[in-house]
Amino acid sequence: MKLIAFLLGLMASLGAFAESGSVCSNATSVCASYESEADFTSKQEGRFALKLTSHSDEELTLVKVDLWMQMGNHGHGSSPLKVVAVAPNEYDVTKAFFVMKGQWQIRVKYKQAETEETLILPIMIRE
Repeated sequence: MKLIAFLLGLMASLGAFAESGSVCSNATSVCASYESEADFTSKQEGRFALKLTSHSDEELTLVKVDLWMQMGNHGHGSSPLKVVAVAPNEYDVTKAFFVMKGQWQIRVKYKQAETEETLILPIMIRE
């Protein structure tokens, strides 16, 4: 598992993916990462691979994935994403519409045993 995470990180650093990012929870040691072959824009549908990893290799339950843009004291969402499991803890996400430029978030809500948490992956939409 660590080798896969290392290789994905190396590929991302070498520019193998147009967009990629990851974040880990201090509380549960669960990480969420995404990769996209194309840059995200406000002009077309986005698609990305989403992966959840746990240091315990425990299977996780994906509760919800959505897009969010915080705007002052209110926010702006997007239409529902289409999320398809392709392997344990790995998902193909389509119908990702970032409807305007700016700082967006991929919010990933998961459950591990009795703990439910949301991880936030930041994305800047420039076009």
